[in-house]
Amino acid sequence: MESKMSQREVKNAKLSQQVAEEGMVLLQNKNQVLPIKNKTIALYGSGAFEIYKGGTGSGDVNQRHVINIESGLEQRGFKITSKGWLNRFKRAYQKNKNDYYQKYKDDPLAVLAPAFSMDDPEISDFTPAQTGIYVISRSSGEGQDRKNEPGDYQLTENELSNIQAMSQFYQDSVVLLNVGGVIDASFVDKCPLLDSVLLVSQPGMQAGFAIADILTGNKTPMGKLTDTWAQDFNDYYSSNSFGQKNPNYQEGIYVGYRYFDSFNIEPRYEFGFGLSYTKFYLQTKKVKVNEQSIDVDFSVQNIGDQFHGAEVVQLYVSNPQSDIPTPYQSLQGFAKTDNLYPDQEQSLHISVPITRLASFDENLAAFVLVPGVYVVRLGTSSRNTQVIAEFKLDEQVVVQQLAHKLVPEVDPTILRSNNVGSKRTDNVPFFLLKAVNFAESKPVQYHSKNSVTTYISDERMLPGQGSIEHIQRVVPASSHKLIDVYDHKTTLEQLVASMSDRQLIDLVEGTVQPDQSGSVVGNGADIVPGAAGQTVDNLEFGIPATVNADGPAGLRLTKEYVDNNHIKHHQYATAWPIGTMLAQTWNLDLIKQVGQAIGVEMKEFGVTMWLAPGMNIHRNPLGGRNFEYFAEDPVLSGSIAAAEVQGVQENPGIGATIKHFLGNNQETKRNTGDSIIGEQALREIYLKNFEIAIKCSQPMAVMSSYNKINGTFAGENFDSLTNILRDEWKFQGLVMTDWYSLADPVGSMKAGNDLIMPGANQDKLLAGIGDLAPEFDDDGIIKQRTSFDIPTMSVTTKELWNDFEPDPEGEGFVKIDLSQTKELPEKIIEMIYSGVAQIVDEQTVIISGNWKDNNNLYIGDLQKSAIHILKVIMKTDRFSQMIGEASQPYSQQMKLNEYFTTK
Repeated sequence: MESKMSQREVKNAKLSQQVAEEGMVLLQNKNQVLPIKNKTIALYGSGAFEIYKGGTGSGDVNQRHVINIESGLEQRGFKITSKGWLNRFKRAYQKNKNDYYQKYKDDPLAVLAPAFSMDDPEISDFTPAQTGIYVISRSSGEGQDRKNEPGDYQLTENELSNIQAMSQFYQDSVVLLNVGGVIDASFVDKCPLLDSVLLVSQPGMQAGFAIADILTGNKTPMGKLTDTWAQDFNDYYSSNSFGQKNPNYQEGIYVGYRYFDSFNIEPRYEFGFGLSYTKFYLQTKKVKVNEQSIDVDFSVQNIGDQFHGAEVVQLYVSNPQSDIPTPYQSLQGFAKTDNLYPDQEQSLHISVPITRLASFDENLAAFVLVPGVYVVRLGTSSRNTQVIAEFKLDEQVVVQQLAHKLVPEVDPTILRSNNVGSKRTDNVPFFLLKAVNFAESKPVQYHSKNSVTTYISDERMLPGQGSIEHIQRVVPASSHKLIDVYDHKTTLEQLVASMSDRQLIDLVEGTVQPDQSGSVVGNGADIVPGAAGQTVDNLEFGIPATVNADGPAGLRLTKEYVDNNHIKHHQYATAWPIGTMLAQTWNLDLIKQVGQAIGVEMKEFGVTMWLAPGMNIHRNPLGGRNFEYFAEDPVLSGSIAAAEVQGVQENPGIGATIKHFLGNNQETKRNTGDSIIGEQALREIYLKNFEIAIKCSQPMAVMSSYNKINGTFAGENFDSLTNILRDEWKFQGLVMTDWYSLADPVGSMKAGNDLIMPGANQDKLLAGIGDLAPEFDDDGIIKQRTSFDIPTMSVTTKELWNDFEPDPEGEGFVKIDLSQTKELPEKIIEMIYSGVAQIVDEQTVIISGNWKDNNNLYIGDLQKSAIHILKVIMKTDRFSQMIGEASQPYSQQMKLNEYFTTK
């Protein structure tokens, strides 16, 4: 290992620690036990020495080091009296851990294995100290959802009894929650003597230092929850359908706090909640509401007498009740103060466009503002707000006229009205808004699913069936180089018209070849070792390869490798706090800095596209990848994602890939399951966060998810990938599949999924544009191919008959050349006896059969995807390096006045 950290590593480690400190949430602090005054402590729990920095799967990171809690506290001057207990447990833990991972040593699916865990032993003898600290640790990851069982969502009997005994023995007691998501926090009721609970989340590589600084008061907790923590798991309405093969989203728009607030269900900790070591005074200065926006000026003052800290101010709006399902309130804006010292005051401003309040009317297929009284609330959590204004709209306003898209065959929505009555508030500003003062909505021009444009520069036979093909003739390109398109000497249409079918197919597929599929999972690149995949280069056309790397908590690359010259290289990436913890900072400026730092690492290692951020909605606490994602709320999720993407893409020539689009809110049956979601819930919850991220940051790419949405795989869903992404939201980047998606490659090309990753489907696309012959070896035996089977998560083999189906009554035939073999293969003899094969002469056998009628892929489908890919490639580092020019940032200016709050 390199002994000295690079300047980049040191800088990013400090930023990672800062984010961790700002994202920790103080849930309970009776008797102001925190911060700790006496540094002699007793420390318990496996998380003390084996902290989970993040989750497993593609969200993992291969960093240089991780500072655990035990080490971090000791390096910050704490004396731990329970070292004997920790060391004994550590030996047993490490032995069992080694045994656990030994069985995955040669498994190509090891990256998807659940993290090792071991129940804490019962503590029979506590060591002397003023403060006892117990760490509860939980991990989750890609491929498996969590379970509502002891050791996962629930505490084990040993954990509960240990915390009860600890809180009784020590004068001061603290529980640290090293968890990636919500757990059952009923232990606080069962442990009445427990003083403090701190959600340290999964805080990345500097975990121990960040936790130590919070415990000592060197830093003050500033985080706020991005999820509702229920009293009981069954309080989540989605518990009725979560984890089903085809989950029905029965709750509709009532997700998270929208459900708890609308149906009078008391949470344990509400959305947006978080305590501090100090106190703040929030005062509204001015409110203005008109047909353009809601504008609020307010001040926040630190009224404590000892500690610094920051406050998150949240703006919620309650819409009028109507025939359209409406939550009691929804988050519409937020702002975070600077780090304020005692008596320090800061003035802030939140601006929310009125149009953001629109509800989706399923009858009209439009976002509308319904007439009636709207209530504006300002506060520090969803349950701690005050009404600061009301306004009345005289008539309905159609904000955006759309078309029906992604409509389920049967809408699963059960919840369609809330149980909370509206009340008027006296002595607050009241405004009147008139519908006639709103701009008229312009209808969206949608592409037709049954129409395709093909560019040709010479006469040729064109495949395809089932769609209306528009032939557009272009002048033959005088040069076949991408740089000529870049220099405006040739058009992209001319370039793709000059490419062969095979060259187009290579461009829209990753580089993993069919005979290699199954050999790698999430490790398909050779340009950058350990990267998830890469695209095909084409030197004839001057098209460079691009490199994709996981994951949401930092780049997942091989730690060290030896190149062809036998030189060892190191790739130490930064392990950042998990996505949920990033969002718990509620700090867009800070998250943008994280994005910028990740971009610096990408350029250092040669990565083109970062396969992140992950931004699916936390529909249920048991979501296995919730740790990668941000929140249960789409405005917060979309805003955090946009800030991170902007930061990444301020680095020239690289970009981010937001994922997983769409409805990928559980890991159970994620590859084959069908998410049945109502049209309004899609528009207001599960599409809204992606819309914000795309409109504000124009990510370089979008990754389609594995699952189906309302009957159609996400990777071949024309409604979402073309009509919504491109027609409605004006997305300019490329769309790629998730790795080894089950979406039909031909259907993906038609739908607008431009890039199939990691590859291995070239033959399916070739079969879509022509009759793909069977493949035989020199001995006349049908070739076989190993492949990775997603549904069974196993390596399988199949015979390569391709487009030909052997049949003794068939009207077609194929020839087998046996000139290189001395005797007939056994399989050929069997086919001769069955009447399928016939001997022509000593060197030739023919097999009767039929050709599949499946030539339904148009060249124009491939060209459309190729154009999207090439537009992106021309803005990448690798293309700039090829042509010898400086690359430019792949970004667009954030629309702060439309989507984000400004200070």
